[in-house]
Amino acid sequence: MNRKAYYRDMQALALEMRKRHGLTRADISIKQMWKVYRAEGIERIDFWPNLKHIRAAYFNDECGVSVMLARGLPDEPTIFSMAHELKHHLVDKDLMVTLCGPADPPPITDDRSAIEIGAEVFAAEFIYPEADFVWDFEKVGGPCNPRALVRLKEATSTTLSYQAMVKRSLRLGLLHYTDEFRFAVVHWGLLEKRLFGRRLSDARRQQRLAK
Repeated sequence: MNRKAYYRDMQALALEMRKRHGLTRADISIKQMWKVYRAEGIERIDFWPNLKHIRAAYFNDECGVSVMLARGLPDEPTIFSMAHELKHHLVDKDLMVTLCGPADPPPITDDRSAIEIGAEVFAAEFIYPEADFVWDFEKVGGPCNPRALVRLKEATSTTLSYQAMVKRSLRLGLLHYTDEFRFAVVHWGLLEKRLFGRRLSDARRQQRLAK
């Protein structure tokens, strides 16, 4: 498998899916993911408690098509997990079952790793397309640092996690890999409060409840 070509294909598929479902913003919601699931034939979502090592799973068996999600996850990892499993539904149905957790993707020597990394690539692109990310980052201006990523999240209300934004910034060369540890220890919630006086996730939750 040509991994780079495969990942590009997954990005293209994510953009195609966004267009098909009329998604134009970077703040994909759980409600929108439910609508996409229903339209794409995912028949059931089951929420399971106490899943220590599994964040989500996709099933395509004699009981039909379903997705299992860990109960109690915050919105952002729930949305990302749902997008991740959507890729498995669209591309990997023949696998019957895929289990996705904090330990994914598997080691790079494992053939399955490309499938899981491809799902991560698809999910990130589906939630917040790379081209939009670059355009929005240029509008925010300045060097790529934690404050810039917080300002970007505030400006776009994106539900892509900071972890995913950092990974993308590294891959695009906006960050150097020597900065990875520095970003890994950032307390994003405290930085949000310092810059804006509130947690951005709290503001989004209030807006959702007001609708």
